[in-house]
Amino acid sequence: MNALIGGLRAAAALAGVTVREAARQHLWIVFAGVALVLCVALGNLSAVDPSARLKLAVVVVTTGLGFAVTLLAMLVGPSQLRRDLDARVGMMLFSKPLTRLAYLGGRWFGVIAGLAMGSLALAAIGSALIAWRVAGLPEMHRIERASSWQEISSLGEVIAVKEGRKHVVLGGAPGNAVRFHLERLPHAGPEGLEVLVRVDLRSFDPNEAVEYAGAEIVASASAAFTAPTVLALDPASPYGHGGGDMVGDGGSVQLRSRDESHQDLSQDYCRLRLPGACISPSGDSWIQVVRLEGRAGFSIDQTGTVLAAVPGGNFLVNLVRGSCVLLAQAGLLTAFALLIACVSNLGVTLLGSMTLFFAGNALDSLRDTLTYDDPKAPVRRIMGLALHILPDFDRFGVAAQLAAGQSIGWDMVAAAWVYYGAFAVLFLMIAWFTLARREL
Repeated sequence: MNALIGGLRAAAALAGVTVREAARQHLWIVFAGVALVLCVALGNLSAVDPSARLKLAVVVVTTGLGFAVTLLAMLVGPSQLRRDLDARVGMMLFSKPLTRLAYLGGRWFGVIAGLAMGSLALAAIGSALIAWRVAGLPEMHRIERASSWQEISSLGEVIAVKEGRKHVVLGGAPGNAVRFHLERLPHAGPEGLEVLVRVDLRSFDPNEAVEYAGAEIVASASAAFTAPTVLALDPASPYGHGGGDMVGDGGSVQLRSRDESHQDLSQDYCRLRLPGACISPSGDSWIQVVRLEGRAGFSIDQTGTVLAAVPGGNFLVNLVRGSCVLLAQAGLLTAFALLIACVSNLGVTLLGSMTLFFAGNALDSLRDTLTYDDPKAPVRRIMGLALHILPDFDRFGVAAQLAAGQSIGWDMVAAAWVYYGAFAVLFLMIAWFTLARREL
């Protein structure tokens, strides 16, 4: 136990030394340079409308933050480790009660601590720039998705959707519907909760594209769907009032055709208000999308057609949580860079770290190649192996999620640290084994 406590103290002391050395080397200039670039870029930002400008500004800030964290993760720790090895400083360090594992852990924690401080400052600056450039920060929402669904025929018959099926196409006579069950909804205030609806329209006439189609959105707090309430359209909804010469009347709305590639909560979804009377005391609600027109079919997916948008907190808080996800990626890169630095010079370390990062961002392309192309058997095996052993740096999509108005929860932060942390621990253990066998 005393040895463990002593090792942790030594690692903590070396982590502090790592932060101070990085500050003396003026590596904070990277964050300052990114902040300056953000000022220039956001000052000259142009887009077709305010919503697109806001979305682009969020992407620019998040990308700049990711660039600074990624670059320093590949440089700070390896440069200090190579200096210790090349200048024989390691002989003095390891002659003291400092194990090689404590040394690597201290360097790793020091890099992450320094990146965390720089990320927090850059997130605050980026949020201020967005507020200045677009006169406000984006509204963030936490998304609650349907836990189950049912298909309803035009005669009112309930049809269970087969297990494992993710899409339903409503065709035939108008009046058929899909009913979604949402759980764990919070208490709704006087204004109720926001419900977002998106469908992909399928025209029955191949020569005529359908951009809008009428629908009715109703909800109930009962599983038997008794006393359903027609949901009112939010005045701030980007569409739903009508399209072209079609105007929604009564309780109907005009849904615009939007497929799964459209994820912007503020622009790609019809927005309605779910009153508190449609939510049970246990937080359950059943929402039904009714097809009103026979000229087009509705392609509906379980997880993206009906969403409950719960207020997701301040944008800066969500950006900080997104930075924590980026720090998890940086932890993996730092561990890998320390491993390479144990056996090679700084140039090879930087090249190897960049190769891992770019390969980890290309996994979606590999999946598409295996799905739609037919590579030769050896190439297919290599690509399949790469999908299993390479870390996926696009797994959580922080920039896209923030730009779409979706909040970043602590559950995502925890999932990112578990996923990338497993790789980081593996690389640090290999680095420890390599450094332990090295003669200093």
